[in-house]
Amino acid sequence: MHRDVRIFGVPLDLGARRLGVDMGPTAIRYANLIGALNYNGIACRDHGDVTATESLYRNAGGGDGCLRAIAEVSERLAALVHAALEEGCIPVILGGDHSASIGSIAGVAKRARRPGLLWLDYHPDANTPETSPSGNIHGMTVAISLGYGPEELVGCAGFRPKIQPQDICMIGINDIDRGEKTLLSELGVRYFTLMDIERQGIVRVLDEALRIVSAHTDMVHVSLDVDVLDPLIAPGTGIISRGGMSYREISYVMKTLGEEGVVDSIDVIEVNPLLDIRNTTAELAVELLIASLGGSFGDYERNYLQAHRK
Repeated sequence: MHRDVRIFGVPLDLGARRLGVDMGPTAIRYANLIGALNYNGIACRDHGDVTATESLYRNAGGGDGCLRAIAEVSERLAALVHAALEEGCIPVILGGDHSASIGSIAGVAKRARRPGLLWLDYHPDANTPETSPSGNIHGMTVAISLGYGPEELVGCAGFRPKIQPQDICMIGINDIDRGEKTLLSELGVRYFTLMDIERQGIVRVLDEALRIVSAHTDMVHVSLDVDVLDPLIAPGTGIISRGGMSYREISYVMKTLGEEGVVDSIDVIEVNPLLDIRNTTAELAVELLIASLGGSFGDYERNYLQAHRK
């Protein structure tokens, strides 16, 4: 039996200040996410987009204004994710830049006794304002969830930290800043780089990652940043990751999550339609989402999409 899904778009670009990523939720919806869910018998409801107050967003600019807008979106999203989980549903969050996951993780942590985090990303996003080379908040999401960073974001949903270091595992990491490496090492956060995948194989890596995030937890949040994928299969993202995860590797990960019923909430982040080719990255995002929820995109594509493309 599939659990019902609740969809929340977070068209946020303030964490990365990269034109186009705010259109990611629309691109994923346009790739017929709801149609694919319905075809697989997964009941869903799209709750629209979670945004900051118009005046706050319009005047965000940078610095404190940007921080306040992201904080407002995070608080709203955390409340919605928490409510969806209370109803026994799976929240599906469509980004936007990776600062959207601040609210996602907070909402899960508010509901769970002890949440786990599976982080699929080319970057660990474990910088703080003191270590970040760019100052962009989307590169601080994991650190914020661990309790390090701007007070307005660390305190999202009224408590801290959201997650314990031993309950996090990252897959696909390749670009690690010096400050991030120091923090992750000091806290003992486990991560598997692209080279680890090459040496050990994705089956062994995922087995260990799932053990870490689920061994002592009662809920698992999955965060997929499409920049973890090779640009040959996912060109529509703001940070191109040469040699990122292959189609076979990411398909294995998401299908395994679906088969084992691991996902309690999930976000798909950093789809940028301005950089995409015929919406292929958004379509891949839908395929991977469906797989992670235990559905089959292949059947849907063969039996529905192909018929309607003629």
